[in-house]
Amino acid sequence: MVILLSFLITRSITNPLLKLVKKTRDIQIGIFECDPGVSAPPEIKELTEAFNLMCNRLKEVDKIKTGFFAMISHELRTPITTIKEGASLLLEGTCGSTTEKQSRLLTIIAAESNRLTSLVNSILDLSKMEAGMMEYHFERRSIEPLVKQVVNEITPYAEGKSLHMENSVNTDLPLCRMDSERILDVLRNLVGNAVKFTPEKGRISIASIMRDGGLEVSVCDSGPGIPREKLSAIFEKYESSDKKKGTGLGLAIVKHIVAAHGGKVWAESDPEHGSRFIFVLPS
Repeated sequence: MVILLSFLITRSITNPLLKLVKKTRDIQIGIFECDPGVSAPPEIKELTEAFNLMCNRLKEVDKIKTGFFAMISHELRTPITTIKEGASLLLEGTCGSTTEKQSRLLTIIAAESNRLTSLVNSILDLSKMEAGMMEYHFERRSIEPLVKQVVNEITPYAEGKSLHMENSVNTDLPLCRMDSERILDVLRNLVGNAVKFTPEKGRISIASIMRDGGLEVSVCDSGPGIPREKLSAIFEKYESSDKKKGTGLGLAIVKHIVAAHGGKVWAESDPEHGSRFIFVLPS
């Protein structure tokens, strides 16, 4: 009887503690939902109530932060567009001829304006995704023309680094339910990163296969690879394997888009022998 009573008391304490441990891990990855239904002894119950209060406050802060980024990004679009258009007009000679040095500076301004526009768009998209406000238009499409489009877009940059690009995506793959514009964003991010991180004369390959009832697409490169300790974090926002080459938003956007399609995405890497990014969409 004593043993049974001890077992029941122990379980009444350990079960809520295990739930709190699980919720702590959820908070670590950005899930702030509280669990008000935890039954426990008074001391543990008080801890649970404090924990749930913390979850609610963190959720409110995260919502405010997302709204703030969305607002700031939206307000930045107009001045950036004005700067971009102004630089383009000056480069075209609309306001008169420019010297070689002025043209070089205007080219830099135009390029940096494009980079800022891309960054602002990424922040806006990520804010919408985190708030559940991103609209998706699903239809059954083939992945092959989307891969071909992205390869054509990125080829001039790859040729500038003398990279060898191989497109091995089959033309006879079954159709998948997808939002083609959003999947283009996924492919642009993954292939763009491969080009960005692969040194000159390296190799990039894109392949696809049907596996376990899903369409698996992979992007491989011969870059420096990703340290093993960073593999699990690179899909979180503001995380990047190289802070000098990225903001850490692209892969977070990829993760949200693939998840919205009911799929999954992950990375494999062998340091100094390149990386392989894989995403799977339900067929």
